[in-house]
Order: sequence, then C-alpha cells, then structure tokens
Amino acid sequence: MFEQRNRVGGGWNYTPLARAVNTNGYQQSADKAIDVATANLPDLNTPMYEGLESNLPHMLMQFSDVPFAEGTQLFASRENVMEYLENYAQEVDHLIKYNCEVIDVRPKRDQKNEIWEVMIKSLNPNDVHVECFDAVVAANGHCDWPLLPDIEGLDDWSRAFPQSLHHSVSYKNPLSFCGKRVLLVGGGPSGADIGNQISTKCKRPLLRSQTVKSPYHTDEPYIRDYPGLVALIPAQRAARFADGSIERDIDDVVLCTGYTYRFPFLEAVHPNIEREGVVALPLYQHIFHVQHPTLAFIETPEMIVPFPLAECQAAVLARVWSGRLRLPGQHDMEKWRDQVISERGAGRRFHALEPPLDLEYMKEMYDWCNETENEESREKVSRGKTPKRCDDKSCWLRMMAADIKKAFNARGAQRSMVKTYEELGFGFQDRAPAARVPVQTHKFCDYATSAFAHHALEDKRQLLLNNFEYLDG
Repeated sequence: MFEQRNRVGGGWNYTPLARAVNTNGYQQSADKAIDVATANLPDLNTPMYEGLESNLPHMLMQFSDVPFAEGTQLFASRENVMEYLENYAQEVDHLIKYNCEVIDVRPKRDQKNEIWEVMIKSLNPNDVHVECFDAVVAANGHCDWPLLPDIEGLDDWSRAFPQSLHHSVSYKNPLSFCGKRVLLVGGGPSGADIGNQISTKCKRPLLRSQTVKSPYHTDEPYIRDYPGLVALIPAQRAARFADGSIERDIDDVVLCTGYTYRFPFLEAVHPNIEREGVVALPLYQHIFHVQHPTLAFIETPEMIVPFPLAECQAAVLARVWSGRLRLPGQHDMEKWRDQVISERGAGRRFHALEPPLDLEYMKEMYDWCNETENEESREKVSRGKTPKRCDDKSCWLRMMAADIKKAFNARGAQRSMVKTYEELGFGFQDRAPAARVPVQTHKFCDYATSAFAHHALEDKRQLLLNNFEYLDG
C-alpha cells in the first residue's frame, strides 16, 4: 500500500491553510473560479475543519469488527475518527509505505495476462521508481478537489473579488467571516454544519441558497433561506435566486457544492477517466473497471456510510481476485452500467447512493461476497474476512441519522456529553419478522426517498418498520 502522507487517515487528516490569499496574484493569473477556489490550498489538503463532527452515529459508522472507543460522543469528532483509524490500521501498518506518491499507473501485457506498471515518487528519500503488480486498487477518495456549480457570473465574480470566493475544501474556521454579509451555497451535511459555524461570526442573517433542502436542514431565525442560486452580479455585489429574489451588498460567497473525481495517475488507462468532473465512471458495481477488471476502485459512491461500504467492496474484490468469485463478461458488465445510466443518468446521480440505496447496495455486496465458485472451494478455502450484514436496527439508524444529528446539534455546547441516541429521545424497538413481499429495488428506493422527504418524524419511523422486511430480505 502506498500512502502519500506520513500517517493513515486519508481525508480525515487536518491540514491548515498554508498562507494568506494574495489578491494581486489572483487578478493576474486566475481566469476562472476554480483557479481562485484552489489557489491557496496546501499540499495534501483535506476538507477537514475545526470543530467538524461526523454526520453519522459512530455505531453506524464503524467497521464491523472494531467499535469506537467507549465514551465516544454520539457523532464522533474528527479527532475521534483519526484516533479510530490509526488504531484500526495497526494490524496492516507494516504493509503501508508512507510518503509515497503514485504518479502514474498503466496497463501492460505480459504474455496472456495484463500487469500494471506503477510509478512511485518517494518523498523521503526523493526518488522515482517503477514497480509491477498483478492488480491495482485506487482508494484515493473524492473529497479533495472542488466541484463548482454552473452559475452565471461566477467567473466574473472571482476575477472582481477573488478574496471573497471560497469553497468548503479550503474552509477551516469562521473567523475570517466576522461582521461580513455572507452567502452560503449548498445544502449537504457539510454545508449545514459550516453554515451554522459561520452564522456565529458573520453579519446576520446568513444568506443560504439550496436547490434542494438537505435532510440536515434546520430553519433558524439567524439564517435566511433561498432556493437555487441563478446568478452572481459583481457590479452590484448581488445574487439572484430561482424565485427572482435578489440580495445585494454581499461580502463573501461560500460554495459548499461538493467534490469531483480526480485520477491524474490514471491518464494512461483507456477509456480515459483521469479528467476532472463527476461522471459515470466505467465501473461494474462501482468497483471493477469494465475494460480492465484488475483495476478496482473503493468508495466511488457518494452519500453513503463510508467505512462499512468500503468493507463490503473490499470483501468482494478480494474474493474475485483470489478466484473464489467470478466476474461476468465485459458485455454483461457494460450492460449493467448502461442500465444504471438509463435509470439514474451519466452524471453525478450515477454514483449517488443516498439512503436507502446504500443499504441495499451493501446488502447485495454482502450476499455476493458470500457466494463461492463451487462446493469444493467452499470446503477447501477459508471464507476470509466477512463484513456484517445490515440488520433492522442498522437500517433504522441509517434512515434516522439526519434527524438524530439535528437533535444532537440542538444540545449546543453540551452535545459532546451525548453518547447514545436514546439520550436524545430516539429508540429502536425490535419487531417480529413480517411476510416479505418482493419489490423492485429502484422502485422501492425511489418511493422510500420521496416518502422520507415528506413524512413527519413518527411517520418516518413507521415507514421504516414497514419496509425492513425488504431491506433484510
């Protein structure tokens, strides 16, 4: 394993900003908003910020075989998560080569088989060398390069007021927004959290624009909500929204609009996937490259429970590459991808597994990794490490996570004392299994997602109980 940092943790490592913004430098060299949003990022930047807490209860977030430390607050802090990952990695730490950046991965033919030449730059000592492997896993995540919305006037704004345009990728704390009139764009968990932080320092009300309200959204008297942002008007330091409303005299714009896929080390792999953007990658089951099945990816899906999902994917690819499971042919893998594209589109929605889609996906991966080629291999080969299958309680907790997080945040400074969701008034009651009714996956998930957006809290709990038999079936 090659890790470019000097420790484990990936995106959970905190990286302070390296230097102050140079306005003149921006005006001379930055033509687009993306240049401004990324101009001041430190090496190996991550989207971690001060005071960040997870958006999932730690008992849902954990790997199947190692719980978080006893006494961890219900929604773990970034420090809690880093400590957890460092402890979890101890067993494989001897396999990790730190301070090693992978700069190029390319396929080569070796008689009948495809092998991979991997070019590695070692930072200590500083040298470049090539190693060959039978298979490669890209597990570099997708939360380090900003995805900017297509908004009229965004580039003009960045040229006129480069110091005033920010993306959550560079956000560290709210101090630089003291007394300013701030517009925050985006409605995901990070947007909700960052907005709450900035609202404690900025000139109130904080202006917030969301195309669709996040499950983590709360109505606050010190935040003024608007629908989607349509245009920025630099001449007036103004913003126009989808309902025709206009806000003027805006000092700063903060874009909490997500991240894009970047695989610069895969430029030699065709079809090309190194370009920036959020596109439907040529992957089967969000894991295996269709044309190069010995190239695999971990955690390309978005809006997921990351650690358990990665564990399920790892179990599948270990069994496929060890010969215990067999992939379908290239035609069938392409057919699967085309089917998903026809249902969800070729853009960001392809990889969006919002709940309960992530639950269903993990269930399918669990079932798949427990298949074997034949009875002989079942008897002679160890089953290997197997992830935990989502039970009713885990499904309930996943679907209630946003409501529980909002109740957790409502405790304010006292929330760090909350260790269980029961303390917030939530509880799961076991129930006898009901008759299982076959339901088409995507139809059920579309129904459930829509229903959860419109049901009151008690109705959500009942809706969950009514559908657990499908998720567990």
